[in-house]
Parts: sequence; C-alpha cells; structure tokens
Amino acid sequence: MVSIEEEIVRELSRNSVSALATVVSRAGSAPRGVGAKMLLRADGSSAGTIGGGSVEAKVVREAAHVIETREPKTLHFELKAKDLAEEGAICGGDVTVFVEPLAPDSSDLLEIYRTIGAIRRKGGRSVLVTLVSADDPHSAEETAKALFGDKGLLVGSLPDDQDLIQRLRPEIDRVLGENRTEVLTVQRAGGEVRLLLEPVVSDTTLFIFGGGHISTCLAPLAKNVGFKVVVIDDRPDFANPDRFPQADRVLVDGFEGLLEKLEIDENSYLVLVTRGHLHDRVVLEQALRTDARYIGMIGSRRKIRMVYERVVKDGISPESLERVHAPIGLDIGAETPEEIAVSILAELIQVRAGK
Repeated sequence: MVSIEEEIVRELSRNSVSALATVVSRAGSAPRGVGAKMLLRADGSSAGTIGGGSVEAKVVREAAHVIETREPKTLHFELKAKDLAEEGAICGGDVTVFVEPLAPDSSDLLEIYRTIGAIRRKGGRSVLVTLVSADDPHSAEETAKALFGDKGLLVGSLPDDQDLIQRLRPEIDRVLGENRTEVLTVQRAGGEVRLLLEPVVSDTTLFIFGGGHISTCLAPLAKNVGFKVVVIDDRPDFANPDRFPQADRVLVDGFEGLLEKLEIDENSYLVLVTRGHLHDRVVLEQALRTDARYIGMIGSRRKIRMVYERVVKDGISPESLERVHAPIGLDIGAETPEEIAVSILAELIQVRAGK
C-alpha cells in the first residue's frame, strides 16, 4: 500500500498541483479522527479517505477550487440527523477539514515529504507542523509547513519563525513523546495561530515468526491495513516469497539470536506463530528484551503456561510477561487459520489505535 506521503512526492515530482485534505477537529461520532488525510489530484483522482459520505464529496468539490486558486480553505461540517438519514449514514458529529494546495513551486514542500518518507522507511522521529489558520490574513496566503526533529528544525518554515519555534519547542517534544496528532492554538503579538502537529515515525512493521497457515492468511490482511510485513522461518519451503507475495521481506533464518539482526523498535509488532513450543520460547525470550509495541504468542493456555514457566527459569521477570498478548488475538471464537488471522489482525489494529 503506497502511503499518502509517497503519493505527494510523486505529484510534486511531476510538477502537478494537488490538494491535501486533513481532518483537524472532530466532535461526536464522525468516522475519521484528527489527522486523517486525503490527497486530491487535478485530474479528479484521489488517494486516502477522510471518511466518505457527504463530507468527503463536498471536500472533493472544494479541493478543485483550492487547486485552481492555490489558496487553502478550512471547511466546517455539521452532520445533522436529517442529513445522515437521507444518505443512510449513522455517524454524526462536527468535522473540520483543512484543505491546502500542494504546488511544486512551494518552498521546501518536496524536501519535507521526501524527508518524511525517509523517516518512515529508515526510522527516526519528527513532527510535521502545518499552519491551519492565523488572525493575520497575510500569514495564511500560502500554506506554511515545517518538519522538526529531536534536535530542532529539519526543513521548512513558519511565519514569525524564531519566536514561534521557541514557543512550540515544548509542544513538539510532548507530541513526539505521546505520538499523537493534535491542533494547537498559540497566542502571539499579531493574534493567534492554529497549528496542526503530526508525529512522523517509522512505519509500523509486523514481524511474523513462522511461515505456516496462519501466517499466509495474516500477511495479506496486515499489508492491506498499512503494516509493513516481514515473515521469518528457518525452513526455506515456508519462508518463500512465492508463499508470501504481499510481504515486504521474507527471511530464512534460525530463531536463536535472530532478533539482534532485526530492526525492532517501539513501532514493531511481533507475532509468534512458529511450529512449536521450543521456537516460540526462543523468540519470546528475545522479544521481551526489545521495545516492541506488541508481542503476541499463539497457543493453548496450557502451552502458554509451560512456555512462561520456562522463560522465568531462564531469567525473564514474571512482570515482563504482562506485555505478552497470549492467547493471541481477540476472542471472537476463531477456529480456522483464516478466522485466527482475523482475530490477530483485529488485536493489532486495536493496539495501534491505542484502544
């Protein structure tokens, strides 16, 4: 699945003007949260979604005007019960969408999104700050955007640079720590400005240990919802690209000492579905020494208890086992490999969403 950032780089590299729609506020049960994005091209095609329905249709129409005039727009929508009933929808609430032009001649835009792409692929952390509105009308004539890393400004600019940057620094550090998109209002001499702060971190990567039936069902599902997928098995017949065409990487390697060779960070999700207790235990002991966001292990409660007892004997603290999702997946009564894969993916999405 190609990311919105990659699509933006493509459009800018083609010298095409496009528009980026971003949800900047939501109240009630509107379908997408703050930070949801949709790229709208001059030819009428699009990538991503901000929730569909009448809101998205109206944003698409307004985006054509934004592309033509190259002036950003903030759109407010009240989703009333009557309107929702007419289109058969059930999600209500208030939504605000910021639609900004992305033009190839706009200062630093291409470099900003190329840098974001590199961070997604190779790792690192940054915050993208976008001017959404300002009391001073001259500040909003052209979209202002800047990318900040741990040590300061990486690329781009904001109005009233230095003073605003100094005031933003604690907020940027906080957003980096919480890894949560938000809109911030800053008071200054010329009035207030509203800024969208979006954390940019490495792609969420799903490492699947074991290349059996469940893995062949899980890999394409996870890829379709935005995970990078890496499958590892020590058997060449199972760790086979033909068996996992959707995977980003398929590795043949032994499980002992394996995780030292992999780039595991706080955006990594580890699923242990190897062919037996021994391999699961070997991977689990290594997994618990990483910063992985999610560790899940398949097995009956008896098997899990046996594995836990052994890893504790090997020096793993009982408290650290609280990180492990076992039995793996949400309890939906799954029995077949396909159903189990769905239950695992549902749990991965739940953890990724912070629910």
